[in-house]
Amino acid sequence: MKYIAPQISLDAFHCPLCGTYSHMDWSWLSTHDRGSDYLEAMCSHCKKASLWRATQTKQSQFYSKATEGEMLFPDFGLAPLPEQDMPDDVARDYLEAARIFSKSPRGAAALLRLGLQKLCKHLGEKGKNINDDIRALADKNTVPPLVVKVADTVRITGNNAVHPGEMSDEDFDHVAEKMFELINFIVKKGITEPKELEALYALTPEGPRKSAEARDGQSKKA
Repeated sequence: MKYIAPQISLDAFHCPLCGTYSHMDWSWLSTHDRGSDYLEAMCSHCKKASLWRATQTKQSQFYSKATEGEMLFPDFGLAPLPEQDMPDDVARDYLEAARIFSKSPRGAAALLRLGLQKLCKHLGEKGKNINDDIRALADKNTVPPLVVKVADTVRITGNNAVHPGEMSDEDFDHVAEKMFELINFIVKKGITEPKELEALYALTPEGPRKSAEARDGQSKKA
């Protein structure tokens, strides 16, 4: 399903702690019978809470509702959690980008571009030119061909993040946000799904498996 980013007072979104789309129970934090600007959102799935600070509220006779604010914990929660099979060095860039995304979309875009270069290298490419690497991965059917068009946007965004060009701040906000999803998608297609298929293949009885391998070998020679 589509990723729903955390937002203050939203009834449900993808939990920044467990990654599950879940209902959130909001409650104001107070000390010694005094109110504060801080809230917590308890995930109904993992039962863990994110911490928020309200910057604007809507008051009524019966309640006070936060209408604007920022998430304080965890500090990377505005982006989807990295895929479990993401290589460690790629995940470091990904998480650093997530931590600064709300304050510096340009910086996040540059880090994500670097992470994508490293990911291409993990998938067997040179890791020097994103454009060439993604096209090579599409030619090998490692990723769908449409990813090439998306990666072109990533490449342009990353370049302009380092060397300011034609993109506006709004462009960076939107495209950098989608870059998190793109990297997760490539990890899923290039690493996770092949690993799952290999595990499924290993469950096949040895006899049929060897027969299938022999047929594949003969078809390649022909």
